[in-house]
Amino acid sequence: MTPRTVAAVGGVLYAIGVLSWLFANGVHFSSQDPTKLVFGAGYAAVGMGLVAAVPLYLCSRLSLVTPVLVTVWLLGDTVYEWLYGTHLHPLSSYLTVWPLLLGVAVGAGVVEAVVRISIDRSFDRFGLRPLV
Repeated sequence: MTPRTVAAVGGVLYAIGVLSWLFANGVHFSSQDPTKLVFGAGYAAVGMGLVAAVPLYLCSRLSLVTPVLVTVWLLGDTVYEWLYGTHLHPLSSYLTVWPLLLGVAVGAGVVEAVVRISIDRSFDRFGLRPLV
């Protein structure tokens, strides 16, 4: 199994799971224009796939764990906001701000990579390596 396969399968499963959960709880697309509907659905589906696929790729290819942990934390926070009503529209927000969420996860991975490369160069430990 390659890192690309892990990322692709994980991204598709994550997108299916999250979108199913969101749609089952009242999130939907509405417009009179079919082009806008297709764009909205595509934006959400591709976004949810990328939100999982990129961190999984970074984990399997470079052994970076923070992008995966940040992604799980962000989804958990959305679930918390949904359960306890601390955000007006957490589910639809999760679908629309996915580029920001992905950026936060990748940013955490960059910080982890810099720290691990620095430690590896100093102590010859904790370097980046493929897991798959």
